Amino acid sequence: MLAQDWLHSQHVKTKYDKYLARHLAIPTSFNKHSSVAVLNNIAERIVFTDDVPSLLYSMYENKQITYSGMLSTARLPFDCFWLEYKSRVGMNDSEFKSASYGALVQRAGGDRVGMIIVTGVEMRDTAELVGGKGASITHVIEFSQWPPVMRTEDTGQLAIGFEVLHAYNAVDLKKGSVAVTELGSIVCELIFGIFLVTHPKVYEAEDVRYKPSHKRARILKGKPPLLEYRRLRIHIGKGRKQYAQRPAIVTAASDIEDAASIQHRRYHKVMGHFRHYLKHDPPHTTWIEPHYRGDPTIGVTFTEREVLK
Repeated sequence: MLAQDWLHSQHVKTKYDKYLARHLAIPTSFNKHSSVAVLNNIAERIVFTDDVPSLLYSMYENKQITYSGMLSTARLPFDCFWLEYKSRVGMNDSEFKSASYGALVQRAGGDRVGMIIVTGVEMRDTAELVGGKGASITHVIEFSQWPPVMRTEDTGQLAIGFEVLHAYNAVDLKKGSVAVTELGSIVCELIFGIFLVTHPKVYEAEDVRYKPSHKRARILKGKPPLLEYRRLRIHIGKGRKQYAQRPAIVTAASDIEDAASIQHRRYHKVMGHFRHYLKHDPPHTTWIEPHYRGDPTIGVTFTEREVLK
């Protein structure tokens, strides 16, 4: 995962590194007295395993979504989460095999939302990231409102509104044109990932565990501990094609559980999502806010959400 690459490999240093590490690092020991505020600062992870940009452009081309509709209805699944995806858009004639994009997204008070964007590139001739230094923070941006859609003053058209707090290519951004367009596309793709994951159909769940002997061997070798977690594979429908350059209705699975089953599960975050009541009269859709379930006295479960086409 890009998050793990960034945590455990060398990267270009920025003043935001400690902040990002604090939210991405998973505790190695469990404290049942940890407050909700402490757990809220640990980012939930959402990992797309397929090409998110191609899915976005395919859905737009097939009139399944509009950019303005997607941007104006995107809701945050958690107050603090990490979302990542791989992309092959623009890589056909490049020395790079694929690019990985990830973002820590967090409410920053009021309507403001912060986003720290990390980028890593895989070379065609090796499995290593560029320069062997791993993924690095490339942009830090802040939205003054969420959903982040606004109207431009000159034309009145809908657009994504955000402020750039840090950029590795700040000089190019000031010049405009290509760099600005590329950053806008990446931000749009990340928002699309946020929009999409709130409409899931979960079709497979798996608890990822490791043998005690394996964990002890890593400790003796001084390696970082293995992350044990719950993986959800989420089906979002098949994409039609991959895109060489950057250029509908999705129903939500019901997550209703009885009180007894919730009581005997470990403490865990439930992702904010849309729930569709198709059998009601009249049918309607409602937003379920992110919340906690389970019993903290028997442990805490962190979840990686692996999203597939």
